[in-house]
Amino acid sequence: MFTSEVGMYLKKIGNRLERGKNRRLKTLGLTGTQMEIMEYLHYQNGGECGISDIASYFDVKHTSVIHVIKLLEKKELIVRKDRKQGSRSRQICLTAEGEKIMEEMALGKLRIDRILMKDMTEDEKQVLQGLLQRAYENLKEEEYRNAESLAE
Repeated sequence: MFTSEVGMYLKKIGNRLERGKNRRLKTLGLTGTQMEIMEYLHYQNGGECGISDIASYFDVKHTSVIHVIKLLEKKELIVRKDRKQGSRSRQICLTAEGEKIMEEMALGKLRIDRILMKDMTEDEKQVLQGLLQRAYENLKEEEYRNAESLAE
């Protein structure tokens, strides 16, 4: 009988990645939530959006976003600007320092990818990525089926 430890290895890998990320964020004085909002801003068109955009994307209350935004402003990693004259809404943008941190984090992700795939051939890397993607899609599909059956 085939017994698989794939789930356990994925969990262990995820735990190690999370610990490394948290150590790095701690040295920057940031939390995971703060970094997620910075990443969201970084990947937006022009790096600007409003509080309601962030709240909607993460499916959280505006007040939660406002709290994190204030902390990031205090750290001078983001800035809020008026969208247009007379408008009450404001755009949120990363500062140069915020963008610098995002570049450092991107380099860190590349480094981790290199470590994860060390000593793998290009073919093995492609196979691994394809298998992980398929496993993810399988889980997503099963979750969808379960949600449908609960709705019936």
